[in-house]
Amino acid sequence: MNVDRRSLMKGLLAGGALLAMGTPPWTFAESPVRRPGRCLLVLGGTGADEAFASGAGAACAGLTDDALRIVKLKGGLFTDMDRMVTLLDQSRGTRMIAVMDDAGAVIFLELARTAGVRLLSMGTHVCSADSACPLRHAWATTSPTHGVGGILAAELAAGRDGFSMTEDFLHAPGETDALSGWSAPGFSSYRSTESDSVHLHSSGLALAEGRRVIGLTAIEGWEPIPLQACRRETVRRQSGDWIESVGYAATVSALGVDSVRESCASRAFVRPSPTGERTHSQERFVSFVMDI
Repeated sequence: MNVDRRSLMKGLLAGGALLAMGTPPWTFAESPVRRPGRCLLVLGGTGADEAFASGAGAACAGLTDDALRIVKLKGGLFTDMDRMVTLLDQSRGTRMIAVMDDAGAVIFLELARTAGVRLLSMGTHVCSADSACPLRHAWATTSPTHGVGGILAAELAAGRDGFSMTEDFLHAPGETDALSGWSAPGFSSYRSTESDSVHLHSSGLALAEGRRVIGLTAIEGWEPIPLQACRRETVRRQSGDWIESVGYAATVSALGVDSVRESCASRAFVRPSPTGERTHSQERFVSFVMDI
């Protein structure tokens, strides 16, 4: 399996291109198995590796008797690419969770495409100290069945950090599905009157301000989601480290644990930091859950 010059240059120069360009549609599985037989965590040499692995390990310890197999790429994907190629080839039937930096993620997607891997979810994660919502997450997910955003939002809502998050589902619920929504203490939930398939969950911000922060100002007309249609996510733990929370949420989803299945095609969560609160050091990485 070779990575051509074009793909390599894309990886070297991409930086934050995954957020701007999106994810190629071929990568997402249409009918994935909910609960995997085997799970593997690949750490791509990012500053988030250790904390992410800690959260992933906590998920496995609480939900399964099997230990999570962990593979560390020495020096990152660019210096250990042959090992990654071999790993994809020899891990058929495995559900893989992976963490990469931006540039490594672009190359990783090319390797996954060539290997015939099918993604279940992909998330981009950024912590910036100069924002009212310093933790920013964007998920692309196969369907609400494999949703990750609600689990992570419930984890982060139990702490004090401000965050904004979007999640887009590649396969949305059918028009006949009953209305369902996510809920957490302190959050107000809304749906677009233009399209029931867009949901917004906001805490500590008026609707107009929440829409502005999350970038939904182009959609006009919102109404509250009825309380009887909303369900709270089960929070099994609480971590003071946001990267651990991402690792936990991604692994819980990868293990097939049921979560709140919202009847929407996309959803957003937003909560500002309390005035004067300082968040963690700056970091950014990309996470994947996929079937090999």
